Amino acid sequence: MIAMQKILGNVAASLLAAIVFPCLSGAQVTIDRCMEMARENYPQIRQLNLIEEASGYELSSIAKSWLPHLSISGKATYQSEVVEMPFDIPGFSFNLPHDQYSLVGEIDQTIWDGGTSGSQKDVAVSEALVQKEQVEVSLYSINERVEKLYLGILLYDGQLRQNDILLKSLERNASQARARIEDGTASRSDLEMIEVNILNCEQQREELEKDRATYVSMLERFTGESLAEQEFIVPDENADSMVKDDIRRPELGLYDAQLRQQDAKVRQLNSKIAPKFTLALQGGVGRPGLNILENSFQPYWTAGIRMSWDIGALYTRKDEKRQLDAQKRKIESDRETFLFNTGMDAEQMRSAVDKARAMLERDRKIISLRESIRSSGEEQYRNGVITMTDLMSRIDDEYNARATENVHRIQLLMAIYDLRNCMGY
Repeated sequence: MIAMQKILGNVAASLLAAIVFPCLSGAQVTIDRCMEMARENYPQIRQLNLIEEASGYELSSIAKSWLPHLSISGKATYQSEVVEMPFDIPGFSFNLPHDQYSLVGEIDQTIWDGGTSGSQKDVAVSEALVQKEQVEVSLYSINERVEKLYLGILLYDGQLRQNDILLKSLERNASQARARIEDGTASRSDLEMIEVNILNCEQQREELEKDRATYVSMLERFTGESLAEQEFIVPDENADSMVKDDIRRPELGLYDAQLRQQDAKVRQLNSKIAPKFTLALQGGVGRPGLNILENSFQPYWTAGIRMSWDIGALYTRKDEKRQLDAQKRKIESDRETFLFNTGMDAEQMRSAVDKARAMLERDRKIISLRESIRSSGEEQYRNGVITMTDLMSRIDDEYNARATENVHRIQLLMAIYDLRNCMGY
């Protein structure tokens, strides 16, 4: 029994070591529901709404680039020299002042921006999508932590059930020992041997209950719900049958979003070399106005179409495009590497599932045999054929076989959910 307790303790410790620490209305809870609650309760999930909100502000700002732009400017200057007529014209006086003033208002309306605003929107949307997918990847890692906690609780539940079976077996044999002591066919030491094992069994139960409560408390921290009175449903041992060969991990969504982001940056790069056309309307008042021959304040206006073309973007376009292509190829390489490694991990996990399932089948046969041997031993003890020490050994063997079966059952479930998490199911 001591050896098996060490094995169980090591399994529980490994479950706990895999966890990073940072009331339901029904009477039952499942592992999938716990994963959903943990996702909804995890603080990082709020980033999804924040990313969406920030993206909305950015898209709104980009859309406003098509609104008319109004600018107002004014100036007052004094010139050391002004235009003078080189000759005199009879009856005409030309006197341009040295102090000049103007107040101008201008409205610019973009007619064609060369696709700049559209490419900016594509880049903003793709960046927001990349950020969301990064959050999804982080949230997905919660599943493994919840899995370890949930299955750890099931491990303790199984140990507690085996503890009950052992306790009932000891109490039954204690009654038989008392009857034989009264008949004078057994010694007091036989009963004391059983009573010591009963005390050990009760002590072990207290430890199991405390350890289970610790796991439940940690799972409550993840889910944000009270689970103290809930029944933890054992997952289907054939749940791996739903796992197909296609990988559905959120990392693939992240790679796809990053590739779309690179495509959007290429379109943005193309927009830099396109000409841009703007309708401009200008009105103002100044001295002099458009007619410089009039030495007085005059209102005026102008209207026209303005073109701008920054050909300097052509100098760096080739290098920038090559850089974006290199980044895109790297993302594609990372995606292929991820698929390859995930496929390899899945093969190992499928093998672990098959191995755990085969061990579990043998465990159940061993339990049946150990139960028969223990039952036969109780009859032999009543008939005085074997000693209490022999009987206790058979009881321990049955308990150890049941405890081993419980460990292997949890290992099977762990292997199944490791496979599911690996493949994204």
